[in-house]
Amino acid sequence: MPRSTAAAILSLLAMSASASGDPGLLIVVPRALADSIRPFAAFKSQRLPTRVAVLDEALQAGDDLGPCADDPERLKRFLYDAWRRDGIGYVLLVGDADIMPVRYMVLDRVTEPAFDYAFYPSDLYYADLAHADGAFEDWNGASEGFHGRYYGEVRGEKHKQDPINFDGVDYRPDIALGRWPVGTAEHVRTVAAKTIAYERAVEAGEMPTRAGFLMVGGWVDARGRMDQWAASMPEGWEIQKRYDGQGADPPRQAEVMGLLREGVGLLVHAGHGSDDTWHNCLSAGAIASMDNAGRTPVMLSAGCSTARFATLPPYEPYEDESGALHAGTNDGEVFTGPPPPPACYARGEFNRTGLGERLLRDGPTGAVVYIGCNTGSQPCGLTLAEGFVLAMAEHRRAGDCWKSAVARYVDAENLGTIEPTESWYPASVFFQGMKFMFFGDPSVPMAR
Repeated sequence: MPRSTAAAILSLLAMSASASGDPGLLIVVPRALADSIRPFAAFKSQRLPTRVAVLDEALQAGDDLGPCADDPERLKRFLYDAWRRDGIGYVLLVGDADIMPVRYMVLDRVTEPAFDYAFYPSDLYYADLAHADGAFEDWNGASEGFHGRYYGEVRGEKHKQDPINFDGVDYRPDIALGRWPVGTAEHVRTVAAKTIAYERAVEAGEMPTRAGFLMVGGWVDARGRMDQWAASMPEGWEIQKRYDGQGADPPRQAEVMGLLREGVGLLVHAGHGSDDTWHNCLSAGAIASMDNAGRTPVMLSAGCSTARFATLPPYEPYEDESGALHAGTNDGEVFTGPPPPPACYARGEFNRTGLGERLLRDGPTGAVVYIGCNTGSQPCGLTLAEGFVLAMAEHRRAGDCWKSAVARYVDAENLGTIEPTESWYPASVFFQGMKFMFFGDPSVPMAR
């Protein structure tokens, strides 16, 4: 496809632009879901310049824009071109891991059967479009041998002599990017209706400016930091705290459900998490009995695995980039060399789900935006949560708050100078922001 045709995809599919002065929103959607997204795109176009691109056309265009190894790189080149040429500021990827390409970053995690490598989904790959000089950021600075198929490599857990930022990734987001992890037209309509209802409630001043802060036991003590976050909230916000520890009753699910019923615009969780729970205080099974339709908040968790998104190779079963199936080390597979990278689509049993996805797409209740970690989280994840809350004083859209939080994390955790130690922790600090997911439309406004 010639470059002029690639550029035309955006212009031909452009919705009418508002005069708001906001950067544009680009929605990328698989062809099978394109019709179901158009009413939402029309709604958004009344608020900021909004464009729709069909995924297969975007991939074809990206292939023409530069050398591309696979679909994630094709999509990223397309986004880079839209950002550089048209000033796109927000991107919504419509599609779960089985239909919208996934980029996995790589850690040299010490696990002998896995040949000391692990892969984790990372949508930060798509948001970090450029190096500081504006050149395309491919997340593949070290490309010799098998490293050419490993993206966003982080070392320092196993290999102590190499730089932690082995691929030299820029890390700072250039756009605010979110994903709707949906697989059907019904899912699209559900999330679109929820998002429209939320945005209209914010515009009408009907979305509660109430924030809930939850700290559950068994993790690091985050109460002091959460007190500081609460004190930093914009004027007019009401704060509800539910802390565990020092004789206080731990927050229970009934209390969390009560907060949601009464209405909160923001709900922040620190503590143990799993694929389906905030430890002892919220479970996926509770979604069916939630009654906060029309008042769905932005929800953020610093805990483990609550934004579970796809299989985690090579520990769990996976399909590799050549189509070969692997049992994974958890089921006894042993790799005697660097494991082959996973396929960029996690289909069938490899398309895992969790609490965050379900809070977004399981019905009109739950959350309008969910931010969380797709695997194990560490205490440095609190810095990401902190950055989001602090950004609310400056930014009015959820995606901008998250973009600011990740950029602040780079500075606050000294990612530019971090070096390996005898501990596994420095490497984990570095890639923490790479494994957090933003589920939702990044252009939605925060309650105000």
